[in-house]
Amino acid sequence: MCARDDKLRKAIEDAVAAHSGRAPLACEEIGSDGPAARRRIALWEQADSVHCSIVGTCASVADLRRTARKVGIEVSPDTPDYDVHGHFVRLSTTDCAFSRAFQKLLDGRFEGALRRVGRARRAAELEALWRDMCDRGQVGPAYWAFMTHQHVPGPLRARIFGEVHMWSHLAGASFRQKNEEAATLRDQLQEAEDRARRVETGLREALAQRDRELIELRATLARLKAGRAADEARAPETAEAAPDAASLRRRLDKAGRALQSARVRARQAEARLREIGEETRRPAPQQMPRQGAQPAAQQGAQQAIRMPAEAAARPKAILYVGGMHGHRDRLRGIAEAFNTTFVHHDGGVEDAPQRLDHLLPSVDCVFCPVNCVSHDACLRAKKICQKLNKPFVPLRSTGQTAFRKALQDLVGERSAAQFALQGPVSEEGETA
Repeated sequence: MCARDDKLRKAIEDAVAAHSGRAPLACEEIGSDGPAARRRIALWEQADSVHCSIVGTCASVADLRRTARKVGIEVSPDTPDYDVHGHFVRLSTTDCAFSRAFQKLLDGRFEGALRRVGRARRAAELEALWRDMCDRGQVGPAYWAFMTHQHVPGPLRARIFGEVHMWSHLAGASFRQKNEEAATLRDQLQEAEDRARRVETGLREALAQRDRELIELRATLARLKAGRAADEARAPETAEAAPDAASLRRRLDKAGRALQSARVRARQAEARLREIGEETRRPAPQQMPRQGAQPAAQQGAQQAIRMPAEAAARPKAILYVGGMHGHRDRLRGIAEAFNTTFVHHDGGVEDAPQRLDHLLPSVDCVFCPVNCVSHDACLRAKKICQKLNKPFVPLRSTGQTAFRKALQDLVGERSAAQFALQGPVSEEGETA
């Protein structure tokens, strides 16, 4: 009991004292059927162990406070709910104004449940009705109706009381579990909020850093644009008249190739002049040959002139790029038949393409079978040959016949070119 509310204590004691000399109750224990003169059991006629569950299950603390105000009982707003519940549970055990007002409140609120229970007569129907109402969540209305109807069997009423009593314990355990889960969820929520706050702070700093960098970049871009505009304003005609870098590079490459070709022709002309000088310094024959021996002398002169031409036409060293590894020795034998040094590059299988930069200056010609060589090695060899003004002979296949024919054609073309530079032979055996 609550000793702090003196007015409430005095009202309860007066009510109990006023009804202390009344007749015994019609139903003192749960399960006693009693006379069937009345069909309903009043609240104050219930056994003492039932009032607590009826008041707690069928009404709220707010209902108790409102009912108390109607009958003139003042309850302080600061009174705890547990004290209010205990006061009115004790007061409901007596036939007083509060008990009757509370009885009237529950009868009006649960009128439908009272009619349903009143229509059910057999124990099986009553038990099925109790289960149905509990499944629908109507525990409060069902409990009030079953505990106040006299025709409800005592065992069923006792079992209903036990179930409601255990539900209160289960509700307490569930409430405790829910509180623990709520505490855990609150901790997780707080942690998530802290993490989100840290992430937000990091993002704000990153955005601020990005904005600073954008400002610096815009300032740099503005300075560059201003400088470019000033340069264009100072020299507009020069910028328009100046050729682009690509055109200058092409012209420079073309001039380089022309210079290389001129140097090669100059060396050839110098070699030809040396040969002519040597022939001029040769002593003249003491006496003229006979008329019949003139063709033989002329043929010897022509042969003497052609032999240096063929020697000059024959390449001293050739480079074979690509091909099959098993054909290398046979190709070397063909080249040696022409008194030519054979240099081989596998086209990028084991030898690096950059090795061509060191091999090409030391050879006179390059052969490349296009069906068995890497594109990188083939293009590199071709570009270097164009730069050094050296023959680049692509072969259709890696066979020996193709290589021999290409080498013969190369020697024949160079011999013809050398002979054309020397000129025709006169009747006296000298060049014109």
